[in-house]
Amino acid sequence: MVIGWDIGGVNTKVARVDGGRVLAVRGRPFELQRAPGELTSLLRGLARDVGVEPDDRHAVTMTAELSQMFRTKREGVACVLDAVDAAFPESPVHVFTVRGEFLSPVDARRDPLAVAAANWAATAHVVGRHHADALLVDVGTTTTDIIPISGGVVVARGHADPERLASGELVYTGALRTPVEAIATHVPFRGAPAGVSAEGFALAGDVHLWRGDLAASDYSVAAPDGRPATREFAGERLARTICADRDLVDEAGITAIANALADAQVARIAAAVRQVAGRHPHIREAVVTGLGAFLGRGAAMAAGLDVVPLADELGADAARCAPAVCVALLLEGTQFRDVGRGFTPRHDLLVIKLGGSLLAHPEQLDAALATIGDMARRRALVIVPGGGPFADVVRDVDERIGLPDDAAHWMAVLAMDQYAHLIAGRLAGGLVVANPGEIRSSLANQRVPVLAPSRWLKESDPLPHTWDVTSDSIGAWIAGQLAAQELWLVKPPGASGPSAVDPYFATACPPDLKVSIIPIGNLRQIHPAPAFTHQRP
Repeated sequence: MVIGWDIGGVNTKVARVDGGRVLAVRGRPFELQRAPGELTSLLRGLARDVGVEPDDRHAVTMTAELSQMFRTKREGVACVLDAVDAAFPESPVHVFTVRGEFLSPVDARRDPLAVAAANWAATAHVVGRHHADALLVDVGTTTTDIIPISGGVVVARGHADPERLASGELVYTGALRTPVEAIATHVPFRGAPAGVSAEGFALAGDVHLWRGDLAASDYSVAAPDGRPATREFAGERLARTICADRDLVDEAGITAIANALADAQVARIAAAVRQVAGRHPHIREAVVTGLGAFLGRGAAMAAGLDVVPLADELGADAARCAPAVCVALLLEGTQFRDVGRGFTPRHDLLVIKLGGSLLAHPEQLDAALATIGDMARRRALVIVPGGGPFADVVRDVDERIGLPDDAAHWMAVLAMDQYAHLIAGRLAGGLVVANPGEIRSSLANQRVPVLAPSRWLKESDPLPHTWDVTSDSIGAWIAGQLAAQELWLVKPPGASGPSAVDPYFATACPPDLKVSIIPIGNLRQIHPAPAFTHQRP
């Protein structure tokens, strides 16, 4: 198996993966400069927690080299690698670089700047496998990474931290450790702005603990006053930021201070998101993760981007330890298996498969799209396109010169992607999406998801590569993955009954899915033909 490590100056995280599945993740607060000699024992303890075996491979990324205990990053990288070597002397170790490569520990020591602070790159490279055009917005305890991905490729302008700070791709604000005086200079007090004291009285963690966005267990550092991580004490620390106490500031006053600080963090991150996204205007989606994913979500929405929580695709615990998980996946050479692993069941979810042959009836197609747009205001629905004339070209080429089955299959699936863009361009509120996470985000943002299925199908590859499988079977498989209640197959006029679907449809269709074949002219009345019963062969 592969063990991924994200070794930081104040937190260390580990993940164990096998075949793209995340089997275990752990994180432990550990301030390196206070006990540098204990890093090796910390690594061994975390390894025991996740069940590391002697022959497991280790993938390492780090940010601990920036600790103040080191005079240079070279010194910090060497210290981390010394601890890893001591903890796992018999195991193969690979160190991740900002360029997206792995080095041996020997080569990493020779080129320490290549491996210093590379954890953002690990997450970005994995996200790029599933989101071709997106911003990764990772809000951690201390910093925020904003990484552009274009065409599935990480296109960050900066690699070393100074370059990243200059480019806007690294913002020094986080959900926990940021002192409040580094967030805002003024907060409201009795209807007027009051200056924030620079005495280190409170942290961002107090802001978000008070507001309920963080749990007490998330407050993994020592509080500035040494008191517990409770809402009560968080309120006292926030009152201190204007040199007051709870006798002078009531609950509403503390809430006003906390809200102002949270808004300032969101605004700062949003400004950086706009800066980075401005260099890539085709990017319309933000994949958000980290302890402060709630801040990333607010910033991305303020910048006008659609939001995809990485936790929906990777799992909540794994997303909190994303660099450790992702560096392990990269070394293993697999995709994470959670993409397409299912959809939170909704009793009213409807999948509408629009046949490609409907393009022969353009006026009825536009009327159907208008009806679907109206339906989408009242019911959650997902559109799956057919292949239509785009797939017919593939069939024609196959008949004339013969194509390998795999080539014909994927070319026909790509034809569905083309039709998806056509549909989204003619449907009010339509948005082309590629996987369950993007579908969730689209519905949450009151858009109508139109699925371009090639990337999802390529990752899962669930169906035979034969002309017995058409977009009907693909629509049935997708409906099952999304736990949909119903599948409507919208067909040309006169279509009805089981003969209207492809030969593989009954096999692809979940047994509890209600299927209706609807001639396009009937869609406006929303009176589908009776659902037929399908039997598995």
